[in-house]
Amino acid sequence: MLSTRECPLCLSVIPLKAVKCAHCASDLKQRIFHNQDMIKIICSRLAAACCAVLLTAGAARAQYYFDAEGGSVWAGHNTVKVPLDGGTRFSLTDELKSEAAPYARLRLGRRWAKSDLSFLAAPLTLRSSGRLDKPVIFNGASFPGGVPVEAVYRFNSYRVKYLYEFHRTETLTLRWGGALKLRHAGVTLSGGGASAESKNTGFVPLAAFSLDYAFRPGWLLLLDIEALGAPQGRAEDVMLALSRELRPGLRARAGYRFLEGGSGAGEVYTFAWLNYLLAGLTWEF
Repeated sequence: MLSTRECPLCLSVIPLKAVKCAHCASDLKQRIFHNQDMIKIICSRLAAACCAVLLTAGAARAQYYFDAEGGSVWAGHNTVKVPLDGGTRFSLTDELKSEAAPYARLRLGRRWAKSDLSFLAAPLTLRSSGRLDKPVIFNGASFPGGVPVEAVYRFNSYRVKYLYEFHRTETLTLRWGGALKLRHAGVTLSGGGASAESKNTGFVPLAAFSLDYAFRPGWLLLLDIEALGAPQGRAEDVMLALSRELRPGLRARAGYRFLEGGSGAGEVYTFAWLNYLLAGLTWEF
């Protein structure tokens, strides 16, 4: 006779008559799980699995690295409509004035044999202000035209990426793979005595490709792409940069990155193009 079963949320083995999972604290009587709970469970298990890979990867030719990137980011366009049915479509860049802002991205990874596994944290906040040229309904709140408003756009991205080296010569290295992005996006609009906020958190799978071209000793041309499109929306993160070796194990780079994408098939409409002027350092240890 069976005395155990699996938790329907985290799949851990629990007693057959348990009413609460001891591993993820889920209420098994209700069997109702919110998206935030599921995301927390998936993130914790994914992080644990990837950390295990980082720590147990073969020692031969293994190399840890830390990458820090920063610079200036500004929106080429940024259009929202919340909700998709009943909201007003307006631009945070055309109807309001959007300022450039500093940014930072941090990556920790490990390379071994032909594999490269890394984690990325890329928070982002942009602000816009001005006067709307028309009445706007945003997430249930009404903003009359002509009144001063402020908007805050947040797009925080956390990713785990795996690349496999499939081609190498003296001058050219090519890698391909995939990334899983957890994005936490939000728009806050306030002014005229009203305030409203829209948030969205979810996972986005991406295909990944990178190119390193050694065009002269000590110098590299870098191309890094993460992108995917679907009927629900699309996302692209593309970097083109020049890299120079400062000393063994330490490289500096400068270049341009753009982040583009959005979705118009769910409950909200949001599309943006973000431009980055960047500088970065990569330290191998």
